[in-house]
Amino acid sequence: MGGAGGSVGSGGAPPATACPEGPFPAPEAVTSTAICEGFRYNYGYNEGPTWIAAQNAFFFTNFVQHAAGNNFTGDIIKYTPGGGCEVFISDVGANGLAASIDGNLLGASHKTRSISSFDVATKQVTILSDMYMNRLLDSPNDLIAHKSGTIYFTNPTYEVGNRPPGVGRAVFRRDPEGVLSIIKQGGDQPNGIALSPDQTRLYVVNAGLYDVDAAGVTSNQRDFPLNADGIGVDCDGNVYLSGGTIVNPEGQTIGDFPGGTNLAFGGADGKTLLVVGGGTKARVVQMNVPGLP
Repeated sequence: MGGAGGSVGSGGAPPATACPEGPFPAPEAVTSTAICEGFRYNYGYNEGPTWIAAQNAFFFTNFVQHAAGNNFTGDIIKYTPGGGCEVFISDVGANGLAASIDGNLLGASHKTRSISSFDVATKQVTILSDMYMNRLLDSPNDLIAHKSGTIYFTNPTYEVGNRPPGVGRAVFRRDPEGVLSIIKQGGDQPNGIALSPDQTRLYVVNAGLYDVDAAGVTSNQRDFPLNADGIGVDCDGNVYLSGGTIVNPEGQTIGDFPGGTNLAFGGADGKTLLVVGGGTKARVVQMNVPGLP
């Protein structure tokens, strides 16, 4: 599929914001508890968590890192708070996951070199975009959905393996009509990606900070301290770097939490932080501030 196509989901209105009104206290980790203990993963690396409210569950990916032997497979894991872990969809080879505006799953799949949608009711997989200007994407890594229907995603080359190269390192915008445009091309490998609570800022690891307008169009790229793999954002606009550092919207360090490789907020009150990695580690960290999936 090329850089055009239908919009994601059934076209309903975006869900209500996950954030209550502030003010909020300074962010602090209250407890940290390992999950999925005893669960048998099929592969050696966990990544890309998100929260799907309609399922009352977290989802994250488990895959073969660095395309060992060109084996690009991997599973989507479902974790239900208070319950256990299970393979939700097998053999999809996705890295980052995100909640779509209609409440389904979006995935950055290095197996199919695509941005794909996963229906949480039927588990049907739909490739949304896998090419730009008649060139393949490389190994899409992480993604986030804007309330306009725009999807932002990173396209590094980590998981290309021995396959032909694609368009190269880039950060993309997929507009609501399915058309891809490049936000940034070249430079360092782009990685984790997140939006501020009001969706007027886009943070991209190794690509900086951007302003975002109501239509989801980015501008005004500038530097921001994002020394991380994955990133998350709480309802006060603080950015959580995967290694365990919390910085405020001005880029100042204001706290810490038990880190990993990627993370996402969820739970009934939005204060449960799911942190995965390195390897197959996974834990829930109860924060005193709610955050975004």
